Amino acid sequence: MKTDIIFVSNAGDGWDDVFSETEKYAQYKQLNNKEKIHIRLLAEELLSMVKSIAGQFHANVWIDDDQYAYYIHLKALVNMDGDIRSTFIDASTSGKNAAAKGIMGKLKDIFQTYMAGMKFSGSAPLTDYYGGFSGYDPYEMEAFNSYNMWSLSNYRQSIQGEKDDSDTQKWDELEKSIIANIADEITVGINGDYVEMVITKENR
Repeated sequence: MKTDIIFVSNAGDGWDDVFSETEKYAQYKQLNNKEKIHIRLLAEELLSMVKSIAGQFHANVWIDDDQYAYYIHLKALVNMDGDIRSTFIDASTSGKNAAAKGIMGKLKDIFQTYMAGMKFSGSAPLTDYYGGFSGYDPYEMEAFNSYNMWSLSNYRQSIQGEKDDSDTQKWDELEKSIIANIADEITVGINGDYVEMVITKENR
């Protein structure tokens, strides 16, 4: 099943429609009460991230599924006005946006960086901070495939072992995150002219 595709903005456009489609999906799939709460919380967390994105932000949101899981998609054009793009470039090259707190803060920064048409450079201060990238050169983001996608599972693996205080803090952030505790996977990457986030919740 695939829900209607909802146009959303960080000004609140489409939010009620997203929640309505989420409820329709839950009813159609006959989700139990706990599962209904989970899908609602995931939608709320996604839209809370949308709200925090700077500038005029628009994207499409929808839910689809297969026999293994359902997937909540957020897809936006890689396109930002010059002033906002400059702000992100300055923050990324200086490391100022490395102050992002929590998983949703990191996801927002990664999503915005892709929207600005930027790559994660191996020489940037963000190299170790965000973690979770896959591939031999994980910071060269040009296509959406297994070699250049940020994922929650890779992020978890990158901080396993709690080697230092920074890793311990990241584990604490994971444990406190609603989305990280409910979702089985989250991916963010570039697909042609679009940046897309996909939240996966497996069938139990």
